[in-house]
Amino acid sequence: MEMTKELVSIGELLKLLKEEFPELSVSKIRFLESEGLISPQRTPSGYRKFSQADVQRLMFILRLQEEKYLPLKVIKGKLKDLDSGRVKAADLTPGKIGGVLPQMAGEGEVTLLRENAVEVLEIAKGDLDKLEDYGLICSHQGDNGLFYEREDVQVLRLAREFARHGIEPRHLRMYENFADREALFFEQIVAPALKQKDPDAKRAAIDSLVELANLSNELKDTLLKNRLKYFMKQANYFPSF
Repeated sequence: MEMTKELVSIGELLKLLKEEFPELSVSKIRFLESEGLISPQRTPSGYRKFSQADVQRLMFILRLQEEKYLPLKVIKGKLKDLDSGRVKAADLTPGKIGGVLPQMAGEGEVTLLRENAVEVLEIAKGDLDKLEDYGLICSHQGDNGLFYEREDVQVLRLAREFARHGIEPRHLRMYENFADREALFFEQIVAPALKQKDPDAKRAAIDSLVELANLSNELKDTLLKNRLKYFMKQANYFPSF
């Protein structure tokens, strides 16, 4: 991220942070402001303007949410310590998480106990139960009780954001169906190589799966944007995404 202006608008802020936080939205920024975590300046017309300090503070909050899965009340406490000078940002900010390949390589890692999910992720208990019933997430038995792996936690985070737009877990079942069909299709492509005894052939097959996953995500993202542009143009709005 490179800041070239002293103050930026909320739209410019989204562009600056898009690479690291692709799921960040205007509504999420407004929500964090309403909770008192950030306080951007306002122009006489009421438009939000963010300083470099505001941007750094927002990044700090988002990293604590997305990488440490901390609830807002805990983040507020850390911000209070930060503002008072008792601690430094470098002592609280977690390291960045890698992309698709490192996450897939870390499959099976315990990331969050089920009993803590509701408070930590601020998701409704009923929604968590429904997501499990529908098969979108799966809890596993560990030494300390049931837990969710990294990918399950990500699904829970996304489901929480969907819920803020009135989208319920039952609506998300279509994504599960898409994923199942796509996974089966990709499996058929690489299955012959995975069955070989040659470790290099197996490694190449795994690399192909990762590449197919990335290509699929890019294609679906592009197709969805093309469809949404049609509706936006009807409202005389021409999106820049």
